[in-house]
Amino acid sequence: MSGEATDSKPALRTLADKVNWLIDHVHPQGRGPYSNAEVAELISKASGVEISYTTVWKLRNGQAHNPQKRLIEALAKTFHVPPAFFFDDYGEDQAGLLQEQVELLALIRDAGIDRAQLRAILGLSPEARKAITDLIEVTARDDARRRRARGTDEAD
Repeated sequence: MSGEATDSKPALRTLADKVNWLIDHVHPQGRGPYSNAEVAELISKASGVEISYTTVWKLRNGQAHNPQKRLIEALAKTFHVPPAFFFDDYGEDQAGLLQEQVELLALIRDAGIDRAQLRAILGLSPEARKAITDLIEVTARDDARRRRARGTDEAD
């Protein structure tokens, strides 16, 4: 994940859309999405369900139209989403909320914010949290201005 938030959420209509979106967004900081073989290994470790990378490929490409219940449950456990997420009747509002939660967790992960830091921030008064967010916004604008002046948009 690039760490950038977007206001428009992709429509997650099919099982393939949902599996691809999770693979694209749920991964450790500092690396890109998992390969199909890595996803198969993660599923095995998280759930004990053995699947092949070919099965993951079929899920991602829409060729697995009706996977077994145990595979859906294994995907849900691996990616920490409810099994219902993978079904058509999982509402758009529910899917959108889940997307926002996953993206927020990825932003926190990519920012390097740990549990203790987040708890410390959450323990502050609303006024103190506002002061911190204002400081972050000013610092981010200043940093972007300095990078533009140096002729680079990349963070060091």
